[in-house]
Amino acid sequence: MKHSLRPIALLLAALPALAEEPTRQLETVQVEMVKDPAAMPYGRMNGILQDLKKHGQGLVTLDFKLTRKDGQPTDKVKIALVQDEAYTPIPRDAAGRFELPVLPPEQAKTAELASTLPRGQAQLHGRIKLTLKPEQLTMAQVRRIMEVGRTVRGELLPWYARWLFPQVGGVRICSEQPRWELEWRDERGQLLGLPLPTEPGGRDPDAPKDSKRACTVLTGEEPWPASARLLAPADATLSVRMGTKDRGAL
Repeated sequence: MKHSLRPIALLLAALPALAEEPTRQLETVQVEMVKDPAAMPYGRMNGILQDLKKHGQGLVTLDFKLTRKDGQPTDKVKIALVQDEAYTPIPRDAAGRFELPVLPPEQAKTAELASTLPRGQAQLHGRIKLTLKPEQLTMAQVRRIMEVGRTVRGELLPWYARWLFPQVGGVRICSEQPRWELEWRDERGQLLGLPLPTEPGGRDPDAPKDSKRACTVLTGEEPWPASARLLAPADATLSVRMGTKDRGAL
């Protein structure tokens, strides 16, 4: 087979012209990050995150959402962790929620949370998030979650941070169709099923305000066995129902 050298020759001939082309300078964008003095010092926040990671038994995490005091949207606002003139961008999901990194204590002392919002406008809302999937939930897990909530809030958190972690009131299950059931076997091996009631006025905290998703709640005080497991629609979600508020602002 014969190979043509013409394409190679044309490329070599074009190299001098390409070398003379001026280098294009990309536009530089400067982002001014503002540290809000009203926010909780990151050293304290880091301690809360460490305690939750250590004593949460892998059942709960803490995530956040940024809002403005004047109610304006924050979808284009940038958030970063600033430390010694360097900053680490913090990504947010489609709903605007994000998690904060856990730092070694010495690093956390000099770290600060910053955003591109004007000074004094930032409001940070914390939320306890369950790591379990609906198909993993049993009454034993519900009772563990309730115990973790009591332990973390009552024994581990300092007084100034307890408003951030309100008393856990139960595990909320939400879905489009109110078809939830607990299933377990009795002492004779017979399979039993118990439909769960809809919570009056219950609302999925992650759904739009006009959503029709129904919810039910398990508090762990129900008389059903630890082995009773949740059966729920495929679109079901789990969240924590607080005894007071669902969210707190820093």
